[in-house]
Amino acid sequence: MTILGSGWCLCCAETPLQTPTLSDIIFIGSRPIKELDPAHYPKEGRPCLKNYLAAIAPDSSLWAFEPPSTSEKAALVRMRVLAEQMVAILGREVRAEAEAFAYSVPLVGEWEGMSEGPVEEANFVDDWLSKRPGTPIAPFLHLFKAHRLRVGYEAARARHEKDLWPILAGRYREAMHNARSSSKPLIHCIADDLERQPFVYLEGQGRP
Repeated sequence: MTILGSGWCLCCAETPLQTPTLSDIIFIGSRPIKELDPAHYPKEGRPCLKNYLAAIAPDSSLWAFEPPSTSEKAALVRMRVLAEQMVAILGREVRAEAEAFAYSVPLVGEWEGMSEGPVEEANFVDDWLSKRPGTPIAPFLHLFKAHRLRVGYEAARARHEKDLWPILAGRYREAMHNARSSSKPLIHCIADDLERQPFVYLEGQGRP
């Protein structure tokens, strides 16, 4: 079983990290954008990657920051990065809502190979959307939810939670459908990039 070398597994910090995917950069947030290399990105994903990079302001903190060294720092860094990702993708007008969400969602430093953490984050999105049905960050939240449900799905499969993973698979597909209802092309291509990944957390568990 391989745990994605994204920074969630801090015990793996001394192991050379693989080139990050767009999903790693956007939804996990432990590595800066400068590590994305279009020349080494899968050909079918390069147009989306280029559009994403073009949307990031030259002075954005997303381009370069120090990876967190502890699980406590990791959660704080990821909150800040999450807010900045929403602003970059959806526009500066969503900053207040983006920061409100990012600093409220129960992010943790490590998922430890279990489904509970990512599923809790996905459930938090549902609660946020139910309380704020007109939220301007909804397109991103559907994608964020889909990512966390896929993480939870892979963890549930790895731990043989046979009653759970089919439910998470269904919720993942619903979240992806909702994300693709957005009128923003960048949301669509990020969804496609997420869907193309063979895994987002634990290798070898299949796609939901």
